[in-house]
Amino acid sequence: MNDSSPSAFGSLVNIFLEPRKTLDTIRLHTNWLWLPLILISVLTVIFQVWYLKSVDFNWFVDQTLAPSAANMTADQLRAAHDRMTPGTVIGFGVVFGTVGLVVWYLIQALYFFLAAKIGGLQQQGFGAWLNFISWTSMPAVLGYIASAVYLLTTSSKQISPVDIDITSLNTLLLHIPYAAHGQALAQSLRITTIWSWVLMTIGFSAWTGKSMGRSAIAVLAPYAVCYVIWIVWNLI
Repeated sequence: MNDSSPSAFGSLVNIFLEPRKTLDTIRLHTNWLWLPLILISVLTVIFQVWYLKSVDFNWFVDQTLAPSAANMTADQLRAAHDRMTPGTVIGFGVVFGTVGLVVWYLIQALYFFLAAKIGGLQQQGFGAWLNFISWTSMPAVLGYIASAVYLLTTSSKQISPVDIDITSLNTLLLHIPYAAHGQALAQSLRITTIWSWVLMTIGFSAWTGKSMGRSAIAVLAPYAVCYVIWIVWNLI
């Protein structure tokens, strides 16, 4: 990439190769936020549709309802099974991959905007921090690529969402079954998530002039609080 004329498309690669330099560049191009946002949204929707078209759907529904089946009557279980059609599940996936993703980005951007403003750090507008979140979420793309390779290389039709998410620490270490108590919590912590936190720390340091240590504390604090609350909730 030509240093004198950085491009949004070139930054899609350089965010992994030269993260600090790339995050410095995108600070000047708030309108670039749409590129990674659209890319991740499209990949989320495509992958979920692909997965649901590849898996044995009746088996998938049975796996999803299994943890609650013991507390349901036969009629309730049958009604729940009937409600979980491919269309409804795909529709939920599309909403999550578009509206849900945007809402999550907005929440994170608001935190960084307020943290910088209250802390008296170098000032960027809310749009700049939304751009920041969009670009530091790029490791998710690698997660989808890894899962796609797994899906392409297996002949099984009974693949749970736990197994397909191969960058998750649950899949790699904990092995909590799909839809079991605590599975969603364990599944949410991925190698790609940790990678995004590293990018956020590098970018926050570059944008505010704070040390990497202080930036790491600022970046990780809200996520740590959320995980503590989530863990306590799962223990109740």
